[in-house]
Amino acid sequence: MYEESKRSWLKAISWRIIATSTGMSLMYFFTGRLDLVAGFGIVDVVLKLLFYFMHERVWNMTEFGRGLGGKVTSAMRSPPIISLHSDTVQSTIQKMVTSDIGAIIVMDGNKPTGIITERDILAWGITTSENPNQKVVREIMSSPITVVEHDTSLMDALKLMHNKHIRRLAVTQESKITGIVTERRILATLI
Repeated sequence: MYEESKRSWLKAISWRIIATSTGMSLMYFFTGRLDLVAGFGIVDVVLKLLFYFMHERVWNMTEFGRGLGGKVTSAMRSPPIISLHSDTVQSTIQKMVTSDIGAIIVMDGNKPTGIITERDILAWGITTSENPNQKVVREIMSSPITVVEHDTSLMDALKLMHNKHIRRLAVTQESKITGIVTERRILATLI
């Protein structure tokens, strides 16, 4: 989460007013000299504003400790709905409709070989007159499937999706597919 510099300045000023007022009050209590208190207040505010602002900007440049949104497991659908690579397009469409989902992981035994999405089915359906009961999913699926580990952060998953121009990732734990996470679910979790 990026913080604009004007926000850092406002935070610095408001904190400085509180902190310097405390110091000035104590100095007046012990010395009773307004001229000394005023000089201290001006120097204290200017130097500490500058240092606080620089401190905020440096911390804003690092991801350390942000923890924004958690891990992909907080947004994934589990267990994933799967189709075998030899299943028909029609049976896969039926699974999607029944489960109210837009993508299914395609497996060859225990190995994920691809993903079939609503878009894959629409693109195929618009360009062909083939019977979906006779077409198998491995012929129209998107492959290879992109996989992330279960402890991947939501932000890292979003960056990966952005870089690869995809909207879904399979999630694994100990080399086993445990779920599927979508761009939409990640954004909903972050919001």
